[in-house]
Amino acid sequence: MKKAKKSELRYNEDDERTLLEDILDFVKVFIISAIVILLFVNFVAQPVRVDGKSMYPTLKDGEFGFTNVAGTILNGVERGDIVVVTMKEHGQKTHWVKRVIGLPGETVSCVNDVIYINGKVLDETQYIDPDYRQSFMEKYECNWFNKVLNSNDKENKRNYNPNFEDRTYIDFKEVTLGDDEYFVMGDNRPFSKDSRYVGPVKKSQLFAKKMLVLLPISDIGVKD
Repeated sequence: MKKAKKSELRYNEDDERTLLEDILDFVKVFIISAIVILLFVNFVAQPVRVDGKSMYPTLKDGEFGFTNVAGTILNGVERGDIVVVTMKEHGQKTHWVKRVIGLPGETVSCVNDVIYINGKVLDETQYIDPDYRQSFMEKYECNWFNKVLNSNDKENKRNYNPNFEDRTYIDFKEVTLGDDEYFVMGDNRPFSKDSRYVGPVKKSQLFAKKMLVLLPISDIGVKD
């Protein structure tokens, strides 16, 4: 009986030591996992939720996924890339999801609603949905898609939001980009606040590029 009791005590002591080791192992795994997640979120990928319809139909309001933070550093930024732009609105930092149209040193212009880069027509057929563009023009009975609100209208100066029936729209002003400037626009031009209104953005403002949509499940995929 005594031998059995001693064995039981040894077992309990061993079990208590193993429990402590398990707790320490769990803490180690938790800390390492937290560090990995922080590194992933801050240096590899950043969670992004699409807010608004400025990139529709490429990206839809409410879609959630991750964008590639390291991509702008490792691979640079090219025309046509979807990028996350760091902006300041009303003193608050926010992120816009837009598409790169003009690169440093280029001249971007709009003539008769057609986008030109250095005097040459920009081919946007890979990302501007022609059916959506046509449906917009038919719905609002207009013949434009890239134009901006007429800045001579005092109401337009206070609020860029479109009211297509009551306001006038004109080609945006030509702009020549600096060595560290990019011209970005949303794919859904009539509903997008972008470089046409706020001017070029700096390279340092391009936070990430591309987007892996995870939710809703029906829209899963890489958007670029």
